[in-house]
Amino acid sequence: MKKINTVIVSKKASGQKLYQFLEKYLNKQVPRSAIMKWIRTGQVRLDGKRTKPFERIYQGQEVRIPPHSMEDVAYTTNTSDKNPFLLKKIYEDENLLVLYKPPYLPTQPGKNIVDSVYHRVKRMYPKDPPYLVHRLDKHTSGLLLLAKNYLYLQHIQELLQKRKITKVYLAWVLGTTNWSNWTKIKDDFFEHRDNKKRKVNAISFVKTLENKKSNSLVAVSLVTGRKHQIRIQLSKRGHPIIGEKKYAHISSSQGLLLHAYLLKWDKHKFTCPPPWTDIFHVGPDIEGKIFPLKFSLYNT
Repeated sequence: MKKINTVIVSKKASGQKLYQFLEKYLNKQVPRSAIMKWIRTGQVRLDGKRTKPFERIYQGQEVRIPPHSMEDVAYTTNTSDKNPFLLKKIYEDENLLVLYKPPYLPTQPGKNIVDSVYHRVKRMYPKDPPYLVHRLDKHTSGLLLLAKNYLYLQHIQELLQKRKITKVYLAWVLGTTNWSNWTKIKDDFFEHRDNKKRKVNAISFVKTLENKKSNSLVAVSLVTGRKHQIRIQLSKRGHPIIGEKKYAHISSSQGLLLHAYLLKWDKHKFTCPPPWTDIFHVGPDIEGKIFPLKFSLYNT
């Protein structure tokens, strides 16, 4: 969309907040950070006037959408850019590429997905694109590993299978939690493979890092890696992640507050701060609260 577009609010869309309307209209292909910036800087107008992201819109009103393309608003690898909603390069050597994946960006291509980490990396390395080692959910931000050759891909996948890579996520959840020490949580999940349904274990360790009046910051270290494992396990214990719409119907203006914060193996250790605002602050001492976390935990 490289020209100004004016949209008339329909009866069906009437009553929504402006930013929600724009997200839906743009098929969630534009990150919320870009939409918020458009509104703050007056590039989005409501009936010709500047407005606010949480302003409710009604049938018959005109919404001005600025000219843009996905390349203008989505994700780059400029590490000097402080915008936490951009895809960024954290580390690179001859074998390994570590990226920060922002929320709302899918890891892999799929039906109706025109932009993803896979697409971006393929453009960054057109001759020999790195291999994705693992995935993050679209709404989860954080560290993502890629191997720059097949031998290293096999090596790091073997480390993952043997549970020799420490993965720690941060999540703001509803309610006050009391996991003062690393606590094992285990559930049975059902997976569908080859048209068959089978029961598998889902195992994590959780620890409370900070309690507030109505929510808590927790660390989660995965032992198994089931689909939506952290989201489901925390929801089942009455502490759904803030922004969890699928399993608890909890909305948040900042999306799902789940972030892949730390990866550690051999001599490598990578961390990156979450993209949340001061409303959900994560202090600089957070790593000290996470450790000690020993590999022996995983041999359980």
